[in-house]
Amino acid sequence: MEHSTIQQAVDLIGKSGNVVIVLPRDPSTDAIASSLALFLVLEKEGKKVKVVCNEFNLPPSHQFLPKSKEILTDLTALRKFIITLDCTRTKVQELSYDISAKDQLNIFITPKDGFFEPRDVTTSASSYEYDLIVVIDAPDLESLGKVYDNNTEFFYHTPIINIDHNPANEYFGQINVVDLVATSTSEIIFEMLRSMKSNSLDEYIATSLLTGIITKTKSFQSASVTPRSLAVSSLLVESGARRDDIIKHLYRTKSINTLKLWGRALARLKTGHNDRIVWSLLNRQDFTKSGASESELEGVIDELIVNTPHAEAVLILYESGEKGIKGVASTAPSIDGLAVFKQFQPTGTRDFTRFVLPYADLLQAEQAMIDTVKPYIGVK
Repeated sequence: MEHSTIQQAVDLIGKSGNVVIVLPRDPSTDAIASSLALFLVLEKEGKKVKVVCNEFNLPPSHQFLPKSKEILTDLTALRKFIITLDCTRTKVQELSYDISAKDQLNIFITPKDGFFEPRDVTTSASSYEYDLIVVIDAPDLESLGKVYDNNTEFFYHTPIINIDHNPANEYFGQINVVDLVATSTSEIIFEMLRSMKSNSLDEYIATSLLTGIITKTKSFQSASVTPRSLAVSSLLVESGARRDDIIKHLYRTKSINTLKLWGRALARLKTGHNDRIVWSLLNRQDFTKSGASESELEGVIDELIVNTPHAEAVLILYESGEKGIKGVASTAPSIDGLAVFKQFQPTGTRDFTRFVLPYADLLQAEQAMIDTVKPYIGVK
C-alpha cells in the first residue's frame, strides 16, 4: 500500500470536524479495538466523534478497553428538519406546541399584530451532522447492516475512508486504506498515527491497538505473524500498552461456565482430511448445562486454533433455539470464509465467519458444512 494513501486519509481527517466510525455486523476484536483507538485519537484532537455498529453487544471480556461502552448501535438525528417562518410583515408574540394522540406535532404561533399565511412558512433540512465516515474492517457497505441500509443517502453524500486488510474488500471509499499484508486493522491505524503531526499515542491508545494485533495473531502463535507486526507491537509496548491486562482479560479470565462449554466442545471434537478440517457440535443442552452463552463460542474457536495449527478450517455448529443450525468458522489466511459460506448469507470477516444452515438436525447440518468446505481446501 502506498504511503500517499495513508497521508490522504490523514489529511482528510484533519480537515473534518465531526467523524463517525462505523463497524460491520459481528465485528472482530481487532475491529472493535482499532476503532476505539481511532476514537481516542480524534477526541484528543478536539473532534466530535462516535463509533457505531449495528446490533452491537459488548463482550464482557472487552470491557477493559477504553471507551468500549460508548459504542452505539445506530445512527440517530443525522439531519435537523427546519421550519422557517417569514416575520417581515409581523413579529411573533408567542410560540407553543403539543403532540396529539395521533403522534402529530402541532405548532402554535401567535402574531403580535396581523396574521401569518401559509406562504410565510418554508421547510428545509440541515446538512448532515457528520462530515466524514470512517469504515473499519468491512468488505463492503452492505456488511454494515441497518446502519447503512437505513442511511444510504448519508453514505452517498458523505466522504468515506475505508480501512481494511481483507483481499475481498470492494474499495468502496473515496479513500481506500487497504493493506493486504497487514495482520490487522490495528496495525494500519498505527501507521496512520505515525503520519499525523500530533503525538497522539498514549497508553490507552497503545493498549487498544496491541489488543487488535494480539487477537489477530492468536498471541503471536499464528502463521500470520510478520516482522512488521512484531516491530509495531514492540513500539506499542514501549508506548505503554498494557500487555498483561490484555492477556488477562482475553485469555486468562474465563468463567466456570465458559470452561464447561469448552469441555463439551472438546469432548465432541472431530477432524477430517488429514486434520485440515476441525469441528465440533453443540446442542441446546450443552448451553443449558454449562450456563454459557453463544457469545463465548469465539473463545472456544480461539482455543481450538491454537491447539490445531495445521487446520485450515476450524468450525463449531450449534443449536440456538432459532430456526436453523448456526455456525462459526475460523479459516486460514488463504481461505475466504465469506466466500465459502456465501450461500448461507454469512456475516463477520473472511477469517472469522458466522452463518446459519437451513437444517433442523445437527447431523444434517454437519454433512452440509463439510461438503461446503471441502472444495476450498482442495478435497474432492
